[in-house]
Amino acid sequence: MRGSSTGIHPPLYKQVIQAIRARNLLSPEQRILVAVSGGPDSVVLLSLLHSLAPVWNLSLTVVHVNYGLRGAESDGDASFVAALCRRFTLPCLIRSLEIPPAEAGRSLQACARDLRYQLFRELVDELGMDRVALGHTADDQAETVLLRMLRGAGLRGLTGMPHIREGLFVRPLLGVTRREILAYLETMELSYRTDSSNAKPIYLRNRVRHELLPVMQSLAPSTIKLLARQADILREDDRLLDRLAAQRLVRSIQSRDVNGIVLDRATLLAQPVALQRRMLRQAMQALSPSARGLRGDMVFSILSSLASRRSGGSWNAGSLVVTCEQGEVRITMASSRRVAPEDAQDVAISSPARAADVVTVLALPATLSWPVSGGRIRIRAVTRERGLALLGKPSPTLALFDAEQLTFPLTIRSWRPGDWFFPVGMTGRRKKLQDYFTDAKLGRSVREHIPLLLSQERMAWIVGQRIDARFAATDSTTRFILASVTHALRRKGVF
Repeated sequence: MRGSSTGIHPPLYKQVIQAIRARNLLSPEQRILVAVSGGPDSVVLLSLLHSLAPVWNLSLTVVHVNYGLRGAESDGDASFVAALCRRFTLPCLIRSLEIPPAEAGRSLQACARDLRYQLFRELVDELGMDRVALGHTADDQAETVLLRMLRGAGLRGLTGMPHIREGLFVRPLLGVTRREILAYLETMELSYRTDSSNAKPIYLRNRVRHELLPVMQSLAPSTIKLLARQADILREDDRLLDRLAAQRLVRSIQSRDVNGIVLDRATLLAQPVALQRRMLRQAMQALSPSARGLRGDMVFSILSSLASRRSGGSWNAGSLVVTCEQGEVRITMASSRRVAPEDAQDVAISSPARAADVVTVLALPATLSWPVSGGRIRIRAVTRERGLALLGKPSPTLALFDAEQLTFPLTIRSWRPGDWFFPVGMTGRRKKLQDYFTDAKLGRSVREHIPLLLSQERMAWIVGQRIDARFAATDSTTRFILASVTHALRRKGVF
């Protein structure tokens, strides 16, 4: 096996490192959990990170999941990965998982994926890892886009897999084709395992891989790269439309409380159809995060009824009920205790499980009451001049964010076991909130009252305490968002 000991890296090494830097997937001195199946993609991922590790002072740990579905072949994969880790002198975790009978409408692969990601999150917490590196390639991205297209996905589905998810899972090879993967393996004289199930036509993904994509490549040889690039372009468009929808949604809200949101029907219908769909979804997600997985056909059905001017239609969507009246669209919890509504102008309170301590910020400016302990939190955009001036005057009651890094709607909630963030000043190191609270000598009675500001479920600010480095404004920031908390919370002993 040829390797980095020669001091010479093949072109793919430089290509992947550039992608890691450009997308901020990894940082020096981080602890990385590398998922390795033994297939060509994950072997290349491990080889590249192993070459990068001494340069960036990365700490690598390998995890291999054995579902036992292919008998001796599965065990052979585990043995291969263990041997590869011994060759690279890396710690290796072999974990066996048993897949329960698939739920109705869910494939074996989907159940396996959920179990795998759950295991990864548990290992991250147990071992204090900063990132989980996955070996998905441009071919995987192309297959995912085509599969979702065949299933009638909208714009969000066609964005494919993100390069970074939840601020935890990273895909450094997402711009690399399988052809480039195989060329690297040959150059480095690395062996790999082949999963026999990848050749079975019973799986739709395999048919897309072996039947549809070759035909497309015969017509356009760059199909793989083009589909991967299209996913990146659509992802940016999707984010822009989400921001626009959040701004328009605020204008259409007539009233809201923890039990429901009432939208002005005319205002909603006056928007472009593309924004109507997103506005309806966002309003439903503000009440119940599970509405994120709402079927597209139900959204279309609701909007069609609205456009026809009919009234009285009602739809059950999980824990929510959507009712269309003459002049309004009412979204309510299917069953919930009545809680007094908040009087803030630009926020909606959400989450059926903990309705009293979850607030969704749809757009700016927003001023809201924190229902757990009182006091008020204000979030607004400020000029660059103002932002730069505040950078030199740090205060625990203020947080300055880079607007380009935040994604709306934002969420404010109480802490939960397993929460973590990247504190400013810790050079990209990840820290559990529980450890942070312990170090800060904040007891449970206090920490449960501290609000947390999140962007797409990623911690942005421990309000009144510490900002997350991923979202913090810097001297190079061009658009600033300022969050502030009143001293009312301090008087209650929270800060």
